[in-house]
Amino acid sequence: MRRTIFFIAIAILFSGCIEFDQPYKVLAPGIWRVEMPLIPHIAPKERRDAALSTAQELTEGKLPFLLEVFNPTEDSIYIEIINGKERIAVKDIQFGRDPETTRDTIRINFPIYDTYIVADIDGNKMDGFWHVKSKKNYKIPFSARYGKNHRFTTLKKMPVMDITGRWPTVFSPGADEYQAIGVFQQDGNHLAGTFMTETGDYRFLDGTIQADKIYLSTFDGSHAFLFEGKINPKDSTITGSFRSGTHYQTTWQAKKDDASVLKDAEKLVQAKDLTTPVNFTMSTPDGRQISLDDPALAGKPTILQIMGTWCPNCRDEGAFLANYLNHHPDLPINIIGLAFEKHDDINRNMAIIQKYKEVLNIPYDIVHAGKPKKENILTIFPQLDDFMAYPTMIFLDENRKILKIHTGFNGPATPEYTHFKKEFDKNIKEITHRN
Repeated sequence: MRRTIFFIAIAILFSGCIEFDQPYKVLAPGIWRVEMPLIPHIAPKERRDAALSTAQELTEGKLPFLLEVFNPTEDSIYIEIINGKERIAVKDIQFGRDPETTRDTIRINFPIYDTYIVADIDGNKMDGFWHVKSKKNYKIPFSARYGKNHRFTTLKKMPVMDITGRWPTVFSPGADEYQAIGVFQQDGNHLAGTFMTETGDYRFLDGTIQADKIYLSTFDGSHAFLFEGKINPKDSTITGSFRSGTHYQTTWQAKKDDASVLKDAEKLVQAKDLTTPVNFTMSTPDGRQISLDDPALAGKPTILQIMGTWCPNCRDEGAFLANYLNHHPDLPINIIGLAFEKHDDINRNMAIIQKYKEVLNIPYDIVHAGKPKKENILTIFPQLDDFMAYPTMIFLDENRKILKIHTGFNGPATPEYTHFKKEFDKNIKEITHRN
């Protein structure tokens, strides 16, 4: 209870005079290395020196990532989370002195994903937990140390082979298995890439290859992914494990095949009814009602984006759509996002949607569509023969009849992204009758 009162008082402390033990008002600017142990039921006392593990060891089950701290002014701070080529700016940060522990404390908020990190600051150390509010009592230890810029290790063991290329992958083989394609880029001991599936990708993964072992990780405020694997160079296969936070763990198997491709994203879900116009009436966060038969929307083709603010692939797709509209401001088309949100409290969902629009600078309307359940989507869209993934884009003609359906989103972390952009531009020209 007292910690809750502490964070209510943060707004007052933020603008006041706060004394800190370290020479910087909040955190030392520069690179910090983070470790999060993805081992369930770890004792809190075991987390304190997690990020102090030496560069000469690789500890299984610990997810590392880097962040950079910026101090634009003496009293302000923001960070960027680093996953290979990706940098995620986080500016919703609060700090102050915890009256219960008398320690300098920081709270790093990810409002789009409804998660946050709370950590004590002790000089060049941070120790605390990453909390996921949508899951009951879900938190993962978080430890960060200043000045360490290696992700997994500084070791440079000779790799047994160059794994650059495509690796068709089976996750959870033999039980609830699903298919993917691992795409890796290796440069000496540095390894980057992602896993693509028919419903989306695992975003930017970064890591290392040491002898016959590979390690890849990412953290984006929504997901904490850790991939570990062992290479068999004799038959060009990899077997490994995959952890998502502390709640999910499975195995995976991959075999190199540079000719492997995913199924066509526009053929995974089809319209069983091409004659009945799509229609709905739903509310935006600012209280407006959006209906597809509104006169303001009439006579233009429409893209409906089935999404959720909790979905990183949806975020990538939303950023793409926002950027596309910014570069084509006179485009005669409507875009509407249908957000399927997890909370029972509609007001809470609306606030999250509004924050999502603000953070991503989304120029199109997003309506609250209900809970993320397949039956809800098929009730709104009885014209579909199935639903597979968030996000899904539905292309409508000027009479609101379905033209195309694009399932999933393999974004900027994947080699498919370039092809997607070309196909999207082609689709826009077709439905707007432009050359």
